[in-house]
Formats: sequence, structure tokens, C-alpha cells
Amino acid sequence: MRKFLLPMICMLVLQAHPVFALQVKAVKDNEKVDATISARELSRIFVSGDRIQSTRGLNGAYEIMKDENQGSIFIKPAPFYQHHGFNLFVTTEQGHTYNLFLTPKNFPAETIELKPLSPSRLLAERWEINLPYVDTLTQLMHAMTNEIKPEGYAVISLGKEKPKKLANGFTMQLVTLYRGGHLQGEIWELTNIGRQPLTLTPRNFYQNKTRAVSLEDEILNGGDETYLYRIVNHD
Repeated sequence: MRKFLLPMICMLVLQAHPVFALQVKAVKDNEKVDATISARELSRIFVSGDRIQSTRGLNGAYEIMKDENQGSIFIKPAPFYQHHGFNLFVTTEQGHTYNLFLTPKNFPAETIELKPLSPSRLLAERWEINLPYVDTLTQLMHAMTNEIKPEGYAVISLGKEKPKKLANGFTMQLVTLYRGGHLQGEIWELTNIGRQPLTLTPRNFYQNKTRAVSLEDEILNGGDETYLYRIVNHD
């Protein structure tokens, strides 16, 4: 009987083992970001779509290890700093620099994911000039409609921004930005708030610095929604 029970007991113990929590921090270059780390265990920090190249901070404030394969770091405060916050400056392979203010707390280790809000201009500009101009616009439009991140771009979800109400009976709400070197992609949600059908054309949405526009649907019945994809210069 014991020989059959032991594997079952071990399995239940493994399933009950706590899963480390994940902190997701949106970060811009050279702006301070607050995060918490474990006071007694190694906490992992990594950058989404990038690799940490180097770090610097107050000598003696922490212990740090680098995972060369993953491009991430593991950090734990020194004994004196288990109750004091400290700064850590992170530089990535794509040229980003982030200023983290880490506050140790008495909890198990967590993972911190840094999500860049600033593009890597060097990589983004290289991607933008790799093809003829019209092909670049086509590729960026394809990336937006298929939720693909172009090399070096920062993809920024804007959440629930207040929609703009336009006179001809629909609203526009900016939901996502694709920020690159010289180009910026915009994804807008359009809603027909009236009862009558609306006919829209890409020409309706050209403004200063607009380079390309695409509509998912050009006819909206009352209450219907669709998406507008627009590319603009942002030099």
C-alpha cells in the first residue's frame, strides 16, 4: 500500500508549491520606475524583447548574478539594505537605460518584467530603411493588423482612453501605438453610435504627416465597431 501512496503524496506536494508572482513594469528610457524585490531571496529581472547588458548601482547594496543565456539578472539586497530601497541602473543590448528604484520586502522571490515604452531607434531605423519606402509602410501595416512587433519598435497599449466623438455619428478611440524610429503606427477603434449605416473611406482619416491609412471595414451599421490602422511620421 505505501509503495502506491508515496508517489501520490509527492505529486500533491509538488502541485502545492507556490508559483512566483510576476510584476510587469512599463518603462521609458531614463525615467525612474519603482519595483519591489524579495529581501531574502534572489529576484529575477528581465526586459521584454531585449537582453540586459550591464547594471550599476551603489557598491555593497546588493548581490547580483547574470543569466547569460536569457539576458536576465537575479538580485538580492545585502543585509543592511533588506530594509532600505536602492537604485539600480539597467542598460540593455538594444541601447535602453532604465532607472529602477528597488524596495526590498519580506516576501518570496518575484519576477519583474520590464516592458519598454521607448523604441530602440537604432534598430527601428534600420528596419525602416531596409526596404523601399512603400514596402516599409506595407510591412508596418501588416505588422499592426497581425499583432507583430517590428524590430526595435515599442508597442504601447493605451487601455481605455476616452473616445473622441465626431460630428458625423461615430467615435474614435486610440488603443495601440507602434512607435519606431521615424514612423509611428496607430490603431484606432471606430464605433458607429447612431442608428443609420455609415460609409467611411481611408481618405477621411488623412491628416498632416499621415503616410498610410487602412480600414478593416468601410461600412458600419448602427452600433458596429471596426479598426482603423494609420501610419504617421513622428520626427
